Amino acid sequence: MDNNILKSVIDEFMEMTKIPRPSHHEEKIGKYLVDWAKAHELKVEQDSLGSVIIDKPGSTGHENDPCVIMQAHMDMVCVAEEGVSYDPLNDPIKVINDGKTITADGTSLGADDGIGVAMALHILADDSLIHGPLRAIITTNEEDGMDSMNMEPKYFNGKYLINLDWEQVGSLCNSCAGGDFFNFSRKAEWESVPDNCEAVRIEFRDFLGGHSGVGINLGHVNAIVSLATCLTIIRQDGVGIRIAEFAGGQAKNAIPDGAKCTIVVAKADLEKVKGCVERFKAEFNEAFGDIEKDGKIVVGVLEDLPEKVLSVQAGNGLIDLMTVVPNNVHTMSPFIDGLVESSANLGEINVGDDVIKFSVFARSSVAYQATQIGIICETLAEMAGYDFNSDGHVPGWAVNPNSKLTPIACEAYKHLTGEEMIVEPVHAGVECGAFAEKNSELDMIAIGPTLIDVHTPGETCDLKAVEITTELLIEIIKRLAA
Repeated sequence: MDNNILKSVIDEFMEMTKIPRPSHHEEKIGKYLVDWAKAHELKVEQDSLGSVIIDKPGSTGHENDPCVIMQAHMDMVCVAEEGVSYDPLNDPIKVINDGKTITADGTSLGADDGIGVAMALHILADDSLIHGPLRAIITTNEEDGMDSMNMEPKYFNGKYLINLDWEQVGSLCNSCAGGDFFNFSRKAEWESVPDNCEAVRIEFRDFLGGHSGVGINLGHVNAIVSLATCLTIIRQDGVGIRIAEFAGGQAKNAIPDGAKCTIVVAKADLEKVKGCVERFKAEFNEAFGDIEKDGKIVVGVLEDLPEKVLSVQAGNGLIDLMTVVPNNVHTMSPFIDGLVESSANLGEINVGDDVIKFSVFARSSVAYQATQIGIICETLAEMAGYDFNSDGHVPGWAVNPNSKLTPIACEAYKHLTGEEMIVEPVHAGVECGAFAEKNSELDMIAIGPTLIDVHTPGETCDLKAVEITTELLIEIIKRLAA
């Protein structure tokens, strides 16, 4: 392995960590990538969505080879640990490099998918590589809606596409699930706080969270749903609850690692509430204690009452709806052992002054299951008096039984490491689903280095895996030019 390759890729990545790039706010990173291409005297274009397309001619003797597209996304999920001061629109990522891994100081790292972008830039900058025509497509807003759905098909007129948004070295993705965001909203109806009441704060924090696709079957707590369940149990014990605050989650496509609420209850019910929470904790810990070792449920009585509370109908309706909307694994594949076929995740909730809103992100590799989850969500919304809409549809990507790229990648990985490449579909949305609609003839794979706990402040990138993946990418490109 070549340490110079690793240094080059990490240097490219470190430049990007200086540039804030949350989804929907990619102007600065887009400009950086355009300027980078111009500085390397490469043809570059930025489309109306902000995606950056960089072209490099084939090396001598390979000018007319089929075009190989490298693809990654420039945006990142921006989350921070509780108590960490972090402005994702202005603050850089503070990277910690211990020589084996890179992480961030209190925030998500953005290796998903900054490392993919960095690998593509390294390839484009390497004039010693033998290759056919290369194109890098670096897309916007992959994490919260997948803008590439609306890109023009002309950018995908290559023969091969290598997606660099995969998170396990030695694994190759050859198909993915589609997805839909299902959005619930209603008017927030506020009232004065009743007399003779106490305010209780309940907080779920420090849970594992994680990716709502590849992590949905790992048994991680959804803090929003669990908090709503806790409130339901309190209500079932005859306690009237008035909600003053309810918040949780940091991204629609991440399993919420925390949630909090402030409720107002009659003073006479205060001890009953505490008892209900303790009983809930016992059941909760029995279910999740071996998985969520660091998670905490904290309860406290506040000195001051809030200024207002939701109406009984609005508050109870919200609790009811959050406990019954589809969440977690929906169906498992009957054909591929261990593969999640369909799922849903309640990702974030916001109770604002005017509107209550939350979203469920459903994923499925089978159209019927996707339709069923959507029908369930819409029916529940109607029953609860909520407005409902769906957006951000992402199509699935079917297995290509005639792929030339897949066996080439597997042979290249075996040549480099002596190990067999694992070929697997994934229960998550990668942009290849959108690209398949643009060019049905594209031969595609997804590869990447090992990333752990993406979309969380614990996000970690394995440096050796970055080195291996970059060398694998180089070897694939060389073999396609042979």
